[in-house]
Amino acid sequence: MRDPCSSSRRATKLVVALLIAFALFAVGCSSSDDDLSGEDSSGEDGAASNSGSISVTGSSTVEPITNLLAEAFAAKNPKVAFSVAGPGSGDGHKAACAGEVPIWNSSRQIKDSEAECLAEAGIEFIELSVGIDGISVITAAAKDTIDCLNFADLYSLVGVESTGFSSWTDANSLNAELGGTGPFSGGALEIFAPGEESGTFDSFIEIALEDVWEGRVEEGHADENFAVRPDYNASANDNVIIDGIAGNDSSLGWVGFAFADENRDVVKLLEIDDGDGCVAPTPETIASAEFPIARFLYTYIDAAQASDPAIKAFVDFMLSDEGQIYVVEAGYVNLNSTDLEQSRSNWTNLTTGKNF
Repeated sequence: MRDPCSSSRRATKLVVALLIAFALFAVGCSSSDDDLSGEDSSGEDGAASNSGSISVTGSSTVEPITNLLAEAFAAKNPKVAFSVAGPGSGDGHKAACAGEVPIWNSSRQIKDSEAECLAEAGIEFIELSVGIDGISVITAAAKDTIDCLNFADLYSLVGVESTGFSSWTDANSLNAELGGTGPFSGGALEIFAPGEESGTFDSFIEIALEDVWEGRVEEGHADENFAVRPDYNASANDNVIIDGIAGNDSSLGWVGFAFADENRDVVKLLEIDDGDGCVAPTPETIASAEFPIARFLYTYIDAAQASDPAIKAFVDFMLSDEGQIYVVEAGYVNLNSTDLEQSRSNWTNLTTGKNF
């Protein structure tokens, strides 16, 4: 006779088998998710197996990008310790030449003299472009007498020939000689800007002042050794510059776009005219190069340390699609696809030297 309980037992066995299969599938999916998120602690392929320390120094402009990247990377790699500093581009190149850091940032391309210092020290470097920034010329939010300046205006106010000018009107004679947009109205001329250690200082000279300055040198009017007046309030700290500008109604200065943009409530971002009309700094005009004072931002890697697992994983992350999100989050503009692929190629192939 048929066991009346057999069908019940078979049903029970089927349920148990299904539960076991489901549990095994869930474990498999969980392991797969861990692999994709980089949180697998198995020590084989998971990103969390990375350990060690990474020290980054250099540009204060690039520092916010690196800080965001470091925070995101450390969340998946808690055994990697980070040290990120932003004393200035020049300081970063000096630290690299001294063999003190494996990674350093610069808001301008490495100078030939800095590359020579590294070569003499036996250090090869990999150059990566990581984003685009505009240099914003700023004044206090309350200053309503000026909205746009051209390069002749900037030179007449902050160039070496303006040394000693203590008011805006002091610049009027030079400005007229240079064909600027003046005359300027009165008020004390208080200048706050980056010092010589900053890549923003170098980029501003190269883009905004150099052509006018070199012409004046050729004419015998300007000192050939200095483009910028020495008697201004110089600081390596962009926040100090912002505070100085905001606290002086007739001030003038310049910082990276991201710092100026996030302080629009206390500083005024001036439009710049390089001959094609006044253009305001925005992410769109910077990315298109319509805004006249724009520049690439760089990260440099000591090629001899590129194989370090933590460094390799961090730079891979920096150049990934996910990593590029933090360029925008820090207030800057992403590279176009061609330049991004150039950086990725430089890193993948460990291509050394200047490549942009």
